Amino acid sequence: MNVYSYRCPSCGYQSKHMIGTPDMDQTMTDVNTEFAQYRLFVCKKEQKFVHADILDSQFDGKCPSDTSELEEVQPLEVKCPRCGKDLEITEIKPLATADSATE
Repeated sequence: MNVYSYRCPSCGYQSKHMIGTPDMDQTMTDVNTEFAQYRLFVCKKEQKFVHADILDSQFDGKCPSDTSELEEVQPLEVKCPRCGKDLEITEIKPLATADSATE
C-alpha cells in the first residue's frame, strides 16, 4: 500500500490517500474476500480527491458525500482538484517493522 500526501501551494488544498493493495503479496481469488485495491478518484463537484476500494461490493463509482460521478486519476500525475495547479506530492513511507529496525 502506498500512502500519498497532496498539497497545493497555490490554494492550500491538502489531503492524504492510500493507493494500491494493503499487502503486495496478496492474490485475488474467489475465496479471498479481504482482497482490496484502492485507487484515487477526483470528485469534481466537491473539488476533492477520494480513494476507494474498487473491489468493494458497495463501490458504485459515486462520490460518497454528494453521489456525483467519480473520475479516476493517476496518483502521481494529478493537478489540484480545486485550482488546477501543480501539487506537491509526497509518498509517505510506512513505519519500519521491528524486524527491519534491527538490521
